[in-house]
Amino acid sequence: METVAIKQINKVREILLGRFRNFCQTFIESEYYDDAFHGPLCDFLQDSGPDKLVVLPRTFLKTTVVSLYILWKAVKNPLLRALLTSNTTPNAQKTVRSIRSIVENNTDFQLFFPEVIPNFTKVRWSDTCACLQRKVDHPEGTFESAGVGANIIRRHFNIISEDDTVAPKKDELTGDEVMPSKDDIEKAVGFHKLTVPLLINEHDERIITATRWASYDLVNHVLENEKFAVFNQKAYLDEEQTKPRYRRFSVRRLENIRVSMGSYLFSMLYLNTPLSKEFMAFNPDWYKYYTDDALPEDGDTLVTLDPADPPTGKKSQDYSAIVSVKHTKKGLFVRRYRRKRLSDKQMISETFDVCKIDGAVKIRIEANRYAHLEAAFREEMKIRDEYYIVEMVKAKQIAKEARIKNRLSPLFENGVIWLKKGMRELEQELTTFPYGKWDDLIDALSWQVGSRTSTEYEKVEEKKPIPNRLSFTLEEIRQSCRGRHKAPYPFQKQMEEMIPG
Repeated sequence: METVAIKQINKVREILLGRFRNFCQTFIESEYYDDAFHGPLCDFLQDSGPDKLVVLPRTFLKTTVVSLYILWKAVKNPLLRALLTSNTTPNAQKTVRSIRSIVENNTDFQLFFPEVIPNFTKVRWSDTCACLQRKVDHPEGTFESAGVGANIIRRHFNIISEDDTVAPKKDELTGDEVMPSKDDIEKAVGFHKLTVPLLINEHDERIITATRWASYDLVNHVLENEKFAVFNQKAYLDEEQTKPRYRRFSVRRLENIRVSMGSYLFSMLYLNTPLSKEFMAFNPDWYKYYTDDALPEDGDTLVTLDPADPPTGKKSQDYSAIVSVKHTKKGLFVRRYRRKRLSDKQMISETFDVCKIDGAVKIRIEANRYAHLEAAFREEMKIRDEYYIVEMVKAKQIAKEARIKNRLSPLFENGVIWLKKGMRELEQELTTFPYGKWDDLIDALSWQVGSRTSTEYEKVEEKKPIPNRLSFTLEEIRQSCRGRHKAPYPFQKQMEEMIPG
């Protein structure tokens, strides 16, 4: 009987190691594994070339499947060394932790692959570095984790997984997810470019798993510049969006997600179709950044508000937005902003805090719906003994969407508005406008300028180098003098026609 049992175990073991699809199906819970959907993904990972790009909607188990693929490869070859990366080190460590959990706790894994299970007390076995049982102790572990930007030196790998290296971050105050900024995306692309030198052999693997976040993201960079095998699947099987691809996401559930996040984000995250930046109201190429030490000394700071309606301060209400901008000869510099769910009293207090930090001289509020705030601000000024100009402005009969676009788009396009890196909420509202879920910050920002927007600001002219030679041709001298001054000769036009150039 024992011999029969061993033969059965070896037979199953052979099946699991023969096709990754069988291995994956064994170690994912049956309620989550959908062979019609995940099976082709498993075959793609096993049968494609060394460079693979997997683009799938959120929560379609792409991270789980790829991490199991790396474990499967390591079981087949315990000397394999894999680097698992993500947008942050903690997220990468979570993936290594999921692999460790299978090795430590899964009885099926321990039954079929006992030879790779190490003595956990005698090997490196953490979320940073975990080693299977192997004959050679390499400097690298079997599985290592790292976030984007990590300093990876003197280490080389057989597999590098770049899993959601472009991903949202949590707003510390609201808990809402915030889209990756342009800076986040550029860092992920830069990190990706450094992965090739980390591979040991020419045929070692790189696997990128991603959800679309922008038309200029890492996926776009790879599609345009590199030769990766691509597995790109949307949430629906058909263009009419009546047949879900993954059985756990029904048409009704997907529609609820669309309503919750808005059509812009849904198009990216579940249809893998980001809006081309050329068609955005605010092209990310227009974003300009400054640092505090580059902030001009001249100018005054204005604080504008977009209060919630009604301002209850409860979690169910919309956000209130407070935006502080310094107006200078060189442009408009966004100093800071606050986007929170606030009551009127809380918003007034937050506004005074922002004014004090940035040395603001004026507070501007829309008068049409929020005229009552003027008296409240003046009363608070008396209590605090802090005084600012409170300016009430009336909104003309124009839609908010048109006001935001007409006032701000020319300024961003002409490089007049400057942001700080890390202003993710503001960048998200700009990038997703007018399809995004929120527009409170950019609405408040639009009140920083009047209805007639000027894009004329001081330009810093590039100084031309002084020639290091001493002789010049007559034509060069004429060219350098032309246009400096024109004498009021009565026949100036005729002379210009006689002396072209």
